[in-house]
Amino acid sequence: MEDNENVKKILIIDNDNSYTGPLRNALSKKGYDVVCWDDGQKAIEQAKTIEADLLIAEVELPEYNGHTLYKALRARSDSKSIPFIFLSSQKRVDDRIKCMELGVDDYITKPFYVEEVVARVQALFLEISQQNEEQSKTEKGFSGNLTEMNLVDLIQTLELGKKSALLKLKHNSTLGVVYVMNGEVVDSSLEDLPPERAVLRMFTWTIGNFSVEIMPVNRERTIQRSNKELMTIGLRRINQWEQIRQELPPLNTIVTKTEVNNYDQLDDEEKEIISGVNEKKMIYEIIEKSRFDDLKALLIINKLYKKGYLQETNDNYFSNADNYLMRFKQNASRSKTTKERVASIISNVLNKSGDENRVEEHLSIERRQLPDRRSYGRRRTDRLPESNHIHLTKTDLLMIRERLS
Repeated sequence: MEDNENVKKILIIDNDNSYTGPLRNALSKKGYDVVCWDDGQKAIEQAKTIEADLLIAEVELPEYNGHTLYKALRARSDSKSIPFIFLSSQKRVDDRIKCMELGVDDYITKPFYVEEVVARVQALFLEISQQNEEQSKTEKGFSGNLTEMNLVDLIQTLELGKKSALLKLKHNSTLGVVYVMNGEVVDSSLEDLPPERAVLRMFTWTIGNFSVEIMPVNRERTIQRSNKELMTIGLRRINQWEQIRQELPPLNTIVTKTEVNNYDQLDDEEKEIISGVNEKKMIYEIIEKSRFDDLKALLIINKLYKKGYLQETNDNYFSNADNYLMRFKQNASRSKTTKERVASIISNVLNKSGDENRVEEHLSIERRQLPDRRSYGRRRTDRLPESNHIHLTKTDLLMIRERLS
């Protein structure tokens, strides 16, 4: 290990030199800084003094119990996260279980092969390093699909945790940013729109992707409405948007003008919209190019569609097929719980639909065949999510909020 600042420091607490000597030499050869100590009562201060990265201790110390030492270290804020390995001459399963139930990272029985202990130490440090890396990624934020979480859901989630974050929403080719400070929306940007109007437009985005970067936000407040006021308006707009959208083809439908050209019967707003359709365009493209608010633009398009001034083209086969598949996927995923969805998928793959017990049995067998059955690290306090990418239904999100509240 070239950098002294990165050298891992290990404290061994055991009064049996026949074990500590060879183990210290072997660990030192691997580049670790090793200190041996035979007094359990002073080990706590010693661990703090040398800033140990790992503590290896005998369970049965003279006049001091390893369990007591472990609990004392975990009770202190400066040593509660130090990885801990027990050494013991006790070979009974009950003793091993008792130690592991305390939450120690590993348990090694004597006599042992020094090489095995060194290998376990290296594996533990590697595991901790990987967990820290995942923790760093997780703390930065998460990302997902607007179909599963829209802007209202995201604001509510950040407000619940009083988080400061940069919220980026991408809808088709358009990128919008919402700034959240201590759970409150303070500013936003979307093309050249005013901040509040930008947020209101993004409330209606239900197709696209989002990313949330948890980070300090120092932004001048340009949006004076509270989260509650914004979301009340947002939810009302979403409901109106959905009602109008149900009367139209999917928004990625390609439309064009019809042969009806009696524009005298149209009001000025309708004339402005229809004049912008000089070629084949998707409905959402007409909305985005319009100077009107999204909801108002959608309402005008709906009027033009009903009056016969707009019609679908023959270019919509693939567009409608993609839309159908997306809606089919949404409906299929939301009709069942997470567990039921997993069981259903596995059942279909195994051609054992409806037999949940056999699916569960297959999963158990599969887990037993894995070389490392731990889906998380040994350390109870360091268990992390598998990924910062989320795929949640509304029901899943509500369950999470219920647990957090």
